[in-house]
Amino acid sequence: MAISLQEAKEALLRSGYLLETRLEHKLLSAGYYVDANDAYPDPATGKSRELDLFAITARRLGRDADFIFNVLLIECVNNSEPLVLITKKPLIGFLFHEDLRIAGLPVKLLGDRGRWIPIQEALNLEKFHHYCASRIATQFCSFAKKQSQQWMALHEGPHFDTFQKLCDAVDYRQDQHFKGWEFGSEEPVNLEFYYPVLVVQGGLLEARLRGTSVVLKPATHLQFRRTVIRESEPQTYQIDVVTERQFSRFLSLLDREMETIVRRINARRPTIQKSVDKIATSARRLRSPEAVRRALEWRSS
Repeated sequence: MAISLQEAKEALLRSGYLLETRLEHKLLSAGYYVDANDAYPDPATGKSRELDLFAITARRLGRDADFIFNVLLIECVNNSEPLVLITKKPLIGFLFHEDLRIAGLPVKLLGDRGRWIPIQEALNLEKFHHYCASRIATQFCSFAKKQSQQWMALHEGPHFDTFQKLCDAVDYRQDQHFKGWEFGSEEPVNLEFYYPVLVVQGGLLEARLRGTSVVLKPATHLQFRRTVIRESEPQTYQIDVVTERQFSRFLSLLDREMETIVRRINARRPTIQKSVDKIATSARRLRSPEAVRRALEWRSS
């Protein structure tokens, strides 16, 4: 017997295939340009992989040619069982703004005695950015039934793969923006801020340890931190895990933070321009994309 229209509709709604479309509409309404099923190369195999949604929005700074951009790299999960993030109070949460990935010009500003300072520090993002949350998660789990019908908590592969995809997509976009820079006679401010985001259609729970027990409560937006080894060096990523119902409020949060960043950049216009000019003078004579990236980005060494 063929499936009826009603049955097809119900199956489609349960499947989560429409989640991407609903999020795309919310992004467009919030002023983003959106690409669905955006492609990036797998860093291990080189093969093309797809990300559910790529979205970008811009704010003009004091001059017509100067812009900052928020870039959202989004994976969607239709989780039939709740996703649980096990949170804790971080010891150095005030430093987590440093994990906000940025590419472009300038990602570093001149400080005292000619010392370069990452722009996250120079703009004091720790005072307002949501990455410096009071609680953070580094572990997650979900639930499944064993053959005995007993529920068990487990570290599901699909969720692990989703977090990995977001990290890989951030690396790719950041690298492309750095290496693809084409220098002109006069350089504008052009910065991209990258936000890896996991949107869940089903439940999201926060787990807090209490001695030998655990307290579970529903959540709508949590922070997940993941460390990956890249070329023998640890790289940390902070991922926003958001429910579909919270997504519009999450976009509003990013919008407020973006406006604050615009004000702080405009307030430091002379330092910003001096930094842009110095970086461009150094990088303009370079030819290899790798050398251009090294000249543009901030390095602690």
